[in-house]
Amino acid sequence: MSLYTLKHLLNDCSTQLARTKCAADKKRETLEDVWRAFNDWIESRFNHGKGVHVATFATITWETFTDSRNLPKLRPTFFLSDTFIKTYGLSQKRPPLPSATLAPLEDINFTKIAIKFSHSLTKDLVFSGVRDMVQKIGQVASTGAPVSITFNFGRLIAKNRCISVLFDPLKFPRALEDHIAHSMISSPPSVLGNLDEFDISPEDVVDYSDANNQDGLKRPITAFSFSSEDQEVLPTNRSNPENIIGSDVSIEEELQMYDALLSPGSSTSDHSAKNHVMESAFKRHISKLARDVDLEAKYSFDSQLQQRRDLDAVAREKKTRRMCAEDLQRHLRMQMQQRDDLNLSERNEQRMTDPRMSSFYFDSERTRQGYHDHLYLNRVKQQLKHQLQGQISSNEQDRVNSKQKALQDDHLFLRRVRNELESIEKKQAQDREELRKSLTGSWNRDSHMKKLVEIRKKQRAAEQLQQDTRPLTPSQQDQYSTLGAVRMSASRPDTTRDDYSVGFDIRSVCGD
Repeated sequence: MSLYTLKHLLNDCSTQLARTKCAADKKRETLEDVWRAFNDWIESRFNHGKGVHVATFATITWETFTDSRNLPKLRPTFFLSDTFIKTYGLSQKRPPLPSATLAPLEDINFTKIAIKFSHSLTKDLVFSGVRDMVQKIGQVASTGAPVSITFNFGRLIAKNRCISVLFDPLKFPRALEDHIAHSMISSPPSVLGNLDEFDISPEDVVDYSDANNQDGLKRPITAFSFSSEDQEVLPTNRSNPENIIGSDVSIEEELQMYDALLSPGSSTSDHSAKNHVMESAFKRHISKLARDVDLEAKYSFDSQLQQRRDLDAVAREKKTRRMCAEDLQRHLRMQMQQRDDLNLSERNEQRMTDPRMSSFYFDSERTRQGYHDHLYLNRVKQQLKHQLQGQISSNEQDRVNSKQKALQDDHLFLRRVRNELESIEKKQAQDREELRKSLTGSWNRDSHMKKLVEIRKKQRAAEQLQQDTRPLTPSQQDQYSTLGAVRMSASRPDTTRDDYSVGFDIRSVCGD
């Protein structure tokens, strides 16, 4: 699993869909400006002896406390907020001590950061950028991946969901660094074996670069000589001999060295027998210091490896560009050579066909003109330029023609589709009109037939009424009785026979 650094953080926040409102091509630059302004604000508060408090992230401040010898000590401290820890399920390697006294805190002010520590940022950009980057740090750290984010005051390290901070000693005054080195070499550690004994005392801040103090520092150190061969330097930018540790020196040998420095008149065994707690504390301190140095060396190696990879990528890109340029030059030279050969062949053909060219005047004139002079080279360059411009214009014209042809094809296709749609609509309209006419005709015929039937019924009813009102003769009565019997027999068909009549017959209603 690769190390997650500040470069990966900026790339992820600039590429993913975040709430930082700015142009896509300038999002990376905006996030860099936000990160720079945020670190400058923290550094300015530290220089004034104050701490900073980011509500949803962490608190970074100075810690003042009293050690076992009742001496006040000063050191920078960093601890995460409860919200950040609970949200991402993280833990802190070194939580703050309950008895520690913290410096005055200043809450984060996005307006102040945007106005005082930047030139083009706004309050909303600073707020969105800090929020996105802090959330991304929590998300990556919650996965258990190794993280190393560089701040101005040091480096935030996370591994296996445990977060700690290595403060950069270069960001603190040189006099304080000298005091730390002097306390580590020429003063005994605490009896309790606490690493806080090696912190800074505000009352003991002395400028050890002074000439009066140099003699006092050199006297105890010169009593014991260290070998400068086979040594490795701490991963810092300063060349201080006190920051050099021997690669071949073990913990026991270092204890003997410090015992010799601390008690010149006593032996190592007697001192060790009397101070077992001090030896165990110092062993723990040396082992922790070695682990920190190894971890810092690992991070330094990873950064150097990443820089080497970046340099290799840049070199490959430059090589590719150079090869492309060489190919272009080679192609241009081939074109020039082909054109010269073509001109020469044309002259030879013209000399063979034209009698006026069969003389030495052309060669002598060509020799006198000097085809290798500046004018000739300029003329060739102009010809080559015209050729390239002609090729570019022809390619552009071909591209335009192809686009126009594609547009014409699209227009033709759309016109054809439109015509087909219109024909389909016309056909549907005709079908609807024919159906309407047929239905209307059928309805008219049926209604006319029903009217005729009604009229016929009325006429028959009137005739029947007239016949009923007239007196009947005996012969007519017999005739009507016979006719009624016939009609009754006709109205009662034989049920034994099947009726195969189909449809409506007007004669069944109107009679004969």
